[in-house]
Amino acid sequence: MHQAVKTYQEVKKQAFDLHLATRYEAGELRAMWLTWLESKTGKSAKTWASLQYEVFPMDLASSLEEVVIALQTGKPLQYVLNEAFFFGRKYILNENVLIPRPETEELVLWILECLPEDASKLIDLGTGSGIIAISLKLERPNWHLMGVDLSPAAISTAKSNGRSHQADVEWWEADMLTATLPDWDVLISNPPYIPDDERASLAPHVLHFEPAMALFSPAADPLLFYKHIAKQARQVHTKKEVFLELNHEKAFEIEGLFEGMKTEIRADFQGKPRMLRVTT
Repeated sequence: MHQAVKTYQEVKKQAFDLHLATRYEAGELRAMWLTWLESKTGKSAKTWASLQYEVFPMDLASSLEEVVIALQTGKPLQYVLNEAFFFGRKYILNENVLIPRPETEELVLWILECLPEDASKLIDLGTGSGIIAISLKLERPNWHLMGVDLSPAAISTAKSNGRSHQADVEWWEADMLTATLPDWDVLISNPPYIPDDERASLAPHVLHFEPAMALFSPAADPLLFYKHIAKQARQVHTKKEVFLELNHEKAFEIEGLFEGMKTEIRADFQGKPRMLRVTT
């Protein structure tokens, strides 16, 4: 690769696919290659049909070698590149925060569909990289957004993302289970919901690289975070809204925690009961 002139397609096959084919399926390889390519060259997947026959620039060779070595360990590409896209925007990403999921984009979209333009104080509990709070603030500049997280490293990442997108979000390093929340109109959360005793069931790239703090709930009480949010909802005396991303296997059990309130479950793009809206 360093001596002969080769096309993008030849390099993809010989320096990327060949070294990663035993770990990843063909569709995954193509997606990762195109993501890496766009990150390094700015050329989108739409240009691949013509770009593949152009000469591969040798100044990208060392970068490609580094990413292949990292991917061989199972490290997710988003952590290798330190970036990920969410709701059409690029965010800083590292192993202190979760990789954004498509279903979380659906939650953001649902919130935007449901809430009026004059919605006021929204709190994102367990904000992580800040993608939910920042996305909502950018789409609805009049809303006041606060992101809360126990992890100092996560809050630092969220602040960096907020500055990068010039999103005026308030960040608060605090334990959502013990902090006294300021007045709120809407609570939002994608809390840790995988029972701690189910670690072995996770894919290695999730188990070994994504932050355990953001993934796992206590084995003794897997609904701990949802129960706490339900408690917060019961303590208010005026109409409030709660939006949650759910452990789809326990969706209706979680809904039951809000008995007596108006609830609505929405399925994600895979048809799984993934989101809950509660009106107090």
